[in-house]
Amino acid sequence: MSLLGTFTGSRSITFTAIFAAMIAILDSIPMIPGFYGGVWDSWGFMLSPIVGILLGPVLGVVSVGLGGLVGHLVYFRDPIELLFMLGAPVGAGAAGLVFQERWKAACVIYSAMIIGYFLTPVTWSLSLLGVWDVLTGFALIFMITIVTSLNKVGTRILSSTNLKMILATVIGLESDILARIFILIPGQMYWFYYAMPLEILQGLWLVAGVITPIKVMLAAVATIAIGKSLLDIFPQQSTEFGN
Repeated sequence: MSLLGTFTGSRSITFTAIFAAMIAILDSIPMIPGFYGGVWDSWGFMLSPIVGILLGPVLGVVSVGLGGLVGHLVYFRDPIELLFMLGAPVGAGAAGLVFQERWKAACVIYSAMIIGYFLTPVTWSLSLLGVWDVLTGFALIFMITIVTSLNKVGTRILSSTNLKMILATVIGLESDILARIFILIPGQMYWFYYAMPLEILQGLWLVAGVITPIKVMLAAVATIAIGKSLLDIFPQQSTEFGN
């Protein structure tokens, strides 16, 4: 259950809309002026894992998805970015699952995308350095899933709120990145839309291995800085508003 699980339907809708508005504002601000696509297009990623943590894997997806759609229309990009924006709600959903300790569900989603990536022949010519952070995220969620399935002590250790917040942020953002990669490579958008030669794609992959971990680290700092305060506030509001 999300932290807003005890709210009435109207209050759940209200908080979903509030966070969607916050995402829309951040998503309409270019991270680097002049860059209209890719992982650096806007600041929305800073808040999406927190929204998933607070609202859960269902409302979090809805909130981030709506916010991203509005933000993309306000700060209009290439129309294809409306497809790649699906990565953000996927990441919010993964963050919500991890925070709720639904490790198996998060692992299944992550595994399906990464298997699809490696089954695509063009990836056999791409450097693993370009996706090292995604592979690290997979190793992390896979090991946690095994440990929590077999070891109750491991489950108790991983139940720490602060640790879950960090894990939710990392896995959530890596799921976001992986979803965009899935659309680009197994979805064949690199060829059908961008007509990108293999040599260009190989160069892009080496750059991606440097910049995407920075994105994850920035979001982790934001979660640590404001996430705990929000977690302290919402249970109080849940008690105040009642069932």
